[in-house]
Amino acid sequence: METDRTDDEGTHPRLPLYLSPYEIWNFGRGKDYAFPIVRKYRKYISAFAELVPRPSDTARPQPERGFVPTLWREYRTFRFLPFVAVNPLGDPIDSAEKLKKLLQLGLNQVVGELSARGLFPFIIAKSRFRVALPVPDCAMHAELNGPPCPPRWEPDPGLRERIGGKRITVVAIIDDGIPFAHRNFRDASGRRTRVEFCWLQSVAKDKEQKSVLFGREYTRRCIDDLVEHFGHDEDMLYQEAGVNAELDYFASLIKRHATHGAHVMDLATGYDPERDENPPEEIRIIAVQLPNSVTVDTSGFGKDMYMLSAFHYIFDRADIIAEKYKVDKLRLVINFSYGYSGGRHDGETELEAAINELVELRRKCRGPTALVLPSGNTFLDRMHGRICDDDFEDGAARLSWRIQPNDRTPSYLELWFPADFIDPTGYSIELWDPWDRFWRSLAMNSAYSTSGDPENDLALCYHDTDHPVGQISVDLHRADDPSAPNTAPKTGRWRVLVIMAPTEPENISLPAAESGKWTVVIKRQEGSQRLTEPIHCWVQRAQDPESLRSGARQSYFADPCDLLHTRQGDFKQEDSEDAYVRRFGSLNGLATGCTTLVVGGYRLGAGLGSPLKCARPALYSSAGTLEPGWPDKEVDCSSMSDRSRALPGTIAAGVRSGSLSLVQGTSVAAPFVARQLARIFTTADDHRVEAAEQDNYRSLLQGYPQDAEEGAANGCCEEEDEELTEARLGKVRVRPHRQPGVDRRD
Repeated sequence: METDRTDDEGTHPRLPLYLSPYEIWNFGRGKDYAFPIVRKYRKYISAFAELVPRPSDTARPQPERGFVPTLWREYRTFRFLPFVAVNPLGDPIDSAEKLKKLLQLGLNQVVGELSARGLFPFIIAKSRFRVALPVPDCAMHAELNGPPCPPRWEPDPGLRERIGGKRITVVAIIDDGIPFAHRNFRDASGRRTRVEFCWLQSVAKDKEQKSVLFGREYTRRCIDDLVEHFGHDEDMLYQEAGVNAELDYFASLIKRHATHGAHVMDLATGYDPERDENPPEEIRIIAVQLPNSVTVDTSGFGKDMYMLSAFHYIFDRADIIAEKYKVDKLRLVINFSYGYSGGRHDGETELEAAINELVELRRKCRGPTALVLPSGNTFLDRMHGRICDDDFEDGAARLSWRIQPNDRTPSYLELWFPADFIDPTGYSIELWDPWDRFWRSLAMNSAYSTSGDPENDLALCYHDTDHPVGQISVDLHRADDPSAPNTAPKTGRWRVLVIMAPTEPENISLPAAESGKWTVVIKRQEGSQRLTEPIHCWVQRAQDPESLRSGARQSYFADPCDLLHTRQGDFKQEDSEDAYVRRFGSLNGLATGCTTLVVGGYRLGAGLGSPLKCARPALYSSAGTLEPGWPDKEVDCSSMSDRSRALPGTIAAGVRSGSLSLVQGTSVAAPFVARQLARIFTTADDHRVEAAEQDNYRSLLQGYPQDAEEGAANGCCEEEDEELTEARLGKVRVRPHRQPGVDRRD
């Protein structure tokens, strides 16, 4: 293990760094296959560091090396720290070593600056990095000499009089394509918005604005002024607001007819005057629009810094609202309709751990905080499997992984070992191509656990060329710090990551990976540690969201024992006994933390207007495992994501006022739950809300079976297996606030 040393510029010690295998591939030998925004990496490197702090004297900052976005003032030790490092000359980052050096310099500056302000009196004993996609130069407020300034914002002086004694509650939305000036987010008069703050992370900056580090912030007063002058022409409104100037690789989503963010935000807190809905002004809105480039990459790479910054921003702005409106213990509901299929699924992936830490702290210090996430949409996609100890025959277990032709993005397969799997000595990973040719082998090494760095255990795969078309790595993910006290939580878990290049690279001069059925072989020698729990395997999601034309095609497990259909020809929604592919366990990898309320999706099982008793899981709605042990996270509740099997999706607002959109998935079930929680938060007494915190406020929800089900089924309900249905729909089925078949627009 590398020992502490002082860097050349005389700052505090620079110590061992950990860079995940995703970054090693995307900024190393696999860079040519990455998204264009990564290949043409700019000056400002957005990153997210996990720190293991030790008390020390105040560190001296370095000039022009790093920046921090808005940080929630209550979170003072910064164990998980979002920051932006500077690549001074803007040269291409063509190696992991260069990236690590720039990140270290940026982190030194950030920690030194925070320490000088008395916010962070620590040195860095160890740091782990996740690198996000770059901040566009024109979006970056590089002139800031410290953290962003407080916003120029004052409360609405007439709000208290208009709402009477009602409790002010905040709904926060993190998504893409946020139409903050939409009519459905205003009050009954149509002149005043309920959006108090909105941060668009990747639009061109306003040079006069210093309240965010990158992008642009819109406050309630700013939005009201825009509506007053341009409300008759929302195209012109967003043009004048600078929203159309998206600066990443993809065009502005706000120019589209419909976006995921517009649909979700409307379901969570939109009120349509054409439906005679009365907007509750006591529910205020904070919105964060993530960059388009974060939306298009569904592999889990490139998101963390932007998402963690969004949570810090929301918590900070919620504190401002509470202070100015004089609200004690302001209640906050966050709808985060995002996810990915990979990850540890134990709540200890870096971003999950960081978010959980923030939510727990806010519940303790500021007030009730609900975090609502979707369960995921991969139930039938053959992207989850498990290898049990009994699956090893003659010392080997095999997985067949089908990589599709015409795929323009890399494919990722993660193998996660049990938490009590300490010594991997004797285990190795082999990769065989579709022609049954041996490609590469990589041994797992127990001595390697002292650093946990995948660069120390890495194999590149070649195909008749000197350019690799794949990578196999082993790392002890979030390896436990040996200097930490014995009471510190143990988080290390062994991971194997297999990455394959696109089968049809955008650059036709690059070698391509073969399409077809690849075989991953896990071998172990006699006497090696046995498995007490299965090895869980997840293929990273690669579906193309929002029709952004990334050219991605989803890879999947090809298990001949996995029956896809029933005898009647329907999709099989139960696991096949002898198959390693598992539908149960496909839960959203970002929704397994201890503070998340996980929402599945249902369809109305007996037609439009049928009771919730007849609701059935949407075919794609993911679930946790049925077996005890890891992963132990379950779906908590559910709401409508399909109106019926013949009518997929839900109907909500498009980008422009008066327009409609149709979106399908558990992402649109989650905001129904967030909406109901927000309404309950405005009226429920403190004792009831505090008691519900232990189940992440699930017990506050109204629906089936907690409430008496009115009426009888409209027709016959389908037969159901109660255990399997509850595993996918949770203990409560929440009724959507807009009734299909009754609303004239449906």
